[in-house]
Amino acid sequence: MKVEQRIPQQGPVELDDVLASLADRSTPALGPFSDEAIGFCARLSEALFGDRSGARHPQLTALAFALRPAELERLRRAFAALETGDTLLVPRGIAFHLPPANVDTLFVYSWMFSFLAGNRNIIRLPGGRTEVMEILCATFARLAADHPSEAVRRNTAMVTYGHEPEITAAISARCDLRVIWGGDRTVEAIRGVPLPPHARELTFADRASLSALRAEAYLALEPERAARIAEAFYNDAFWFDQMACSSPRLVVWCGPPAACERAGAAFFERLREVIAAKGYQVDTAASIAKMTYGHRAILDAPVTGYRLLGNELLLLPIAEFPRLRREHPGGGLFFQLAAPELATLVPFIERRDQTLTHFGFPAEELRAFARALNGRGLDRLVPVGEALRFHRYWDGYDLLAEMVRRIHVSESGS
Repeated sequence: MKVEQRIPQQGPVELDDVLASLADRSTPALGPFSDEAIGFCARLSEALFGDRSGARHPQLTALAFALRPAELERLRRAFAALETGDTLLVPRGIAFHLPPANVDTLFVYSWMFSFLAGNRNIIRLPGGRTEVMEILCATFARLAADHPSEAVRRNTAMVTYGHEPEITAAISARCDLRVIWGGDRTVEAIRGVPLPPHARELTFADRASLSALRAEAYLALEPERAARIAEAFYNDAFWFDQMACSSPRLVVWCGPPAACERAGAAFFERLREVIAAKGYQVDTAASIAKMTYGHRAILDAPVTGYRLLGNELLLLPIAEFPRLRREHPGGGLFFQLAAPELATLVPFIERRDQTLTHFGFPAEELRAFARALNGRGLDRLVPVGEALRFHRYWDGYDLLAEMVRRIHVSESGS
């Protein structure tokens, strides 16, 4: 079977040759958080910071921050803390990553945690090629080819192929860890492909996210600070056209009704100004999809208005929490809800809900809210502006712990 390889060399290759190279035990292996792995990630960070495309693609700058030496050191210390006196953490082996098409930097984050853990990696890149993906592949290939360590040079293969199940099956049969990012259908389809009995699988399926802001806290802000909150929200929602699983689709204002109304009006007017300043635009097809979705939502949810604030921003005020977890058109469509307090949301949160971005709530209220949910939903509660900041804790997993095996070492009998 042939696949199109992007890393380490570009061109059609035999899949068996790729898998044999990854499994070759004569190639030096990387241990968890080895100097070689940390050094390569730091070089990748430096290269991305130096790429002028970062001005057009802020997600590249965000990725560069995640790979910078200070962040790598923080991860290294956190990883070291996972070991105990009688356990060691070792790589799982070969990791097979299947990233989504809608977030074109996610394959690097998935690879990063596995690579730092010492695993060898094969990544099925999405078929569609974006400018961001091309930049990342070209940068990665250049740095890997020049790296002095054979263990680094031969650690990672990136390939593309269609939806041939036999190729996915062949890779799955040789892997020790499979990481699936995508919609529910993607997860269900790939889960049907067998894994070796010892292999581990991580799945990241369809999720929905929302934002909650305390109205009176927002209204009390100085204009400059209020504008910064709007810009942070823009970063959360618009970097990937609102299609990332952690991008908010519902905005909840907490507080007295009059304050919620005033805060919402001020916030979205500022957001409209940010959208214009950033030059964000949606094409005609996306605009029509957004309008169609909005009209359908009026029939399906208690929508009380339809506010079109330019081609890039559509607001649907609602009277109660929407029971809508279906596909979303993206491109700047938001439901808006007023609630007396954060705790009001508890009965409506579902397991499908992933991220809550927040502003204006004290830490004890956020923790009480998370405790009250008691696992019914939400895996992340982060400040507005950090929805897309990738973290070791994602969808309820600790990626540092999931990418390795724990070996028990007993020094004496009992």
